[in-house]
Amino acid sequence: MPIICGAMASPKLSRMTPRNMLRHAPGESALKPPGASGKHKAFTFIEVMIVLTILAIAVVLAVPMFSQTDVSKLRGAARLLQADLGFAQIESVSHGDDPRVMVFDTVNNLYHIAASSDPATPIINPAGGAPYVLEFGLGRATGMDGVTISALSVGGDDQLQFGIYGELDQSTPATMTLSLGGKSVTITVDPDTGDTSVSDIN
Repeated sequence: MPIICGAMASPKLSRMTPRNMLRHAPGESALKPPGASGKHKAFTFIEVMIVLTILAIAVVLAVPMFSQTDVSKLRGAARLLQADLGFAQIESVSHGDDPRVMVFDTVNNLYHIAASSDPATPIINPAGGAPYVLEFGLGRATGMDGVTISALSVGGDDQLQFGIYGELDQSTPATMTLSLGGKSVTITVDPDTGDTSVSDIN
């Protein structure tokens, strides 16, 4: 009589195949735990652009403000204004029912961003929760003291409004000139695209 080596496999163990071990409940994927959802909340393009713009403003503010020359102050002020223009544009696209407007005060060398339905009241800055107002030499523009808004061309008034597609409410380019110590720099906004450019400091 032949001798059988090893224990006879149990019928139950013989049915424990990889296919059975990976068995899952109906409607669930075998590659993820039961109950796991395949849906993920995604950010919209506008939300991503707003975050990137806020980060760009933060980078500008991170530049050391002490012992700055007139040229570096003007360069920092121009970049800050350019970033705020970009934020106002993105906000206008995301709030098509009430586009944003930038209101300039050349006497006090400041500006604020507001809803076009209430241009006298600044909107809230999401980075800090304060009214979106900038005065050179104070707050976000600390270290840029002495910078003035020496010239402004925004359609004949003191307000620059963006449309729901990011375009301007005027047919000609808008310009804002900042000056300090006999030097100046001009920021230009394209009327069709809302894109901004900064001139050389002269």
